[in-house]
Amino acid sequence: MGLQFYPTLVDKEAIEERMAHHWLTKPKMLIYGSLSLLLLLAVACGAAEESPADTGSTTETAAEQAAQEQMQQPAGPPPAAQRQPSTGMAGGEGGSTQGTEPMAEQSAPAPTAAPAMSDAPAVAAKNVTRLEFAITSANNETNRPWKGSRQAYVQYDPTLDYAIGIHPTTSEWVPELASKWEANDDLSEWTFWLREGIQFHNDWGELTADDFLHTAQILTRPDTRLGTWRYFVGGRNDDGSPLAGPDKYFTKIDDYTFTVTFHGKDGNPTTTFDAEFVMSNASSEMGPWSKKFWNSVGGSEEVYFCGETAPASCTATLEAREALLDEEGMQGTGSYQYMGREPALAFIMEKTPGTHWTHNVDLPDGVLPDDPDFQEIRLYWTPEDASRYAALLAGEAHLADLPLDLQKDAAENGMRLFRSQFTSNNFFVFFGGMYLSDDPKDVAAYDPSVPWAETPWAGQEPVQDRNSPQFQNNGWKVRRAMNKAINREELLDVLYKGIGELMYVGYYHPSHYGWDDTWPDRYETEYKYNPDEARQLLAEAGYDESNPVKVTVQSYVSPGEAELPQAMEAIATYWQNVGIEVDIEDLSASQVRERYRGREMQNRVWPNIIIYFPLEYGNLTGFTSTFGSSSHYQDNWVNRVASDWRNATDFDERDRIAREWGNWAFDNYMTMPLFWFPHTVVGDPAVVESWIYPGSTVPRNGHMHAVKAAYKG
Repeated sequence: MGLQFYPTLVDKEAIEERMAHHWLTKPKMLIYGSLSLLLLLAVACGAAEESPADTGSTTETAAEQAAQEQMQQPAGPPPAAQRQPSTGMAGGEGGSTQGTEPMAEQSAPAPTAAPAMSDAPAVAAKNVTRLEFAITSANNETNRPWKGSRQAYVQYDPTLDYAIGIHPTTSEWVPELASKWEANDDLSEWTFWLREGIQFHNDWGELTADDFLHTAQILTRPDTRLGTWRYFVGGRNDDGSPLAGPDKYFTKIDDYTFTVTFHGKDGNPTTTFDAEFVMSNASSEMGPWSKKFWNSVGGSEEVYFCGETAPASCTATLEAREALLDEEGMQGTGSYQYMGREPALAFIMEKTPGTHWTHNVDLPDGVLPDDPDFQEIRLYWTPEDASRYAALLAGEAHLADLPLDLQKDAAENGMRLFRSQFTSNNFFVFFGGMYLSDDPKDVAAYDPSVPWAETPWAGQEPVQDRNSPQFQNNGWKVRRAMNKAINREELLDVLYKGIGELMYVGYYHPSHYGWDDTWPDRYETEYKYNPDEARQLLAEAGYDESNPVKVTVQSYVSPGEAELPQAMEAIATYWQNVGIEVDIEDLSASQVRERYRGREMQNRVWPNIIIYFPLEYGNLTGFTSTFGSSSHYQDNWVNRVASDWRNATDFDERDRIAREWGNWAFDNYMTMPLFWFPHTVVGDPAVVESWIYPGSTVPRNGHMHAVKAAYKG
């Protein structure tokens, strides 16, 4: 049997009641779905069975055919400008990035409209003032950006602009608040020239260099939960004070010109190839908001944080300013401005009055001024897939973040799929407990009883000879077994048929520098589905029915990642098929983050769906704590090479190091790589006509000013 999609229903209560019995809300029923059925048949028969796509009725309705066309509409390739980073850009150059080696095989795709709904009745456009967008969650419901994760910027992004923008159809870096920028020879210092005359919301004055410093000081508070702080201050002293303070990381040249100096973990200036990511809406955290607004209460003292021994006046000032932020939100320069919150439910924005500043400047070719069609946007949190889908069909939501199977059903019910311009999402699974370095925190956290972390070289320099018995230790065998137990081809066909592609190493795409052309061929023997070999590897490592590998899956939902729980249910089924005992624990994304940052992931694995990151950010910040704070994977070789990678200023050397790192990750089964795929949002065509967005920003739902209304009256 194939995946069962929901019947055509228009009554909201009926939909929710029907879905209450579906495997989405009863995940264990997935065992009887197409994913595990193929596994069970293979076990019973010892032979491959036909794909779910090859079974069942061959008769399709016009609506089903149109839905299938929408589902298989591919996105364009990831951004082309990844072979080398930019070393600067000036406005008016049509968005071409200086210093970027073009890739002939990756020409920029044109905007792609959704396929026509053949034989579908015409939809009468609705005149809607407030756009209702149902998402999974905001992760952190707060107006205090330092208190949330980067994913929380799904709330703030439409209200902010950035020094550097992302071209909507090529995904290249383009001038936004900054008309140009450039780097010094070693890429440790980046200078930005701001456009003049850009005003903050609600008459909070003109944007200047001071507002960028203010934003950086907010993000680098000692109590921040965001990741950008390390780029500026490098590291912290034992008392929490920064190794590099504002006087070191920020130089104001004049009101419209400033230089940012990026620092390594030792507090010294360091090469930063991913500076453009940090200063753009891809990262989102450095969207400037008004310093004048922040300083408007609590006196004239400049206060961003008060320690335990701070005077009462400091605490009073800070509390007054934080209360103001809670009440009125960040005052940015975006085409939408903060309107209010519905506690535990929604974030509401309204169109910024007057003409947005983008109408008054020269923009790169293909970048249009911000001119939103909707007067208001309401982002509201609905964790349950069934409820978001029901709200969309009932007309209560106009856009919804839905998993893949519901996307197809929604398309059959006349909804439209709005796909990102690029294959912008990558999906892989981390092994917890991989604290293998001699860092005292790793030594304290390392547990040799974790099956996939058992290795004779924990705390030492790892063996590099992959044919050595020390390299192919019990932990390596378990990691290989868990990889080879996953039928990626089947999962890809069911989840992302026609729009996804296999991933071979976490964070790496063929468009990245450091790519190794041998990985696709080596995948066939090193990673491809082979349950018999997986069982043999587990047996060689000392595990059987009486002593199974036990794993806890940390599952969660986050905006733009609606299908994540389904995928992890399927992967759990694959593991159970080879004798691994699996428990699934549903957590919030913030709970998962706190656990992996705290090195508390022993005997756990957790999934990661993330955007197309620069390689440096994804690997150096996303895996080790050498530069970042993630602690996903630690060993002495990785920590040493991470430092070499970050400090290398020659591109060819960085390319070599990145490839060496990628091969270590591939050979050592550092993660369980799965897929690349585009981001998709489902919309009501009576309300939303089109939405062209790159999908390569952390909030994913970027460029919301480009959501075009169906009603033209």
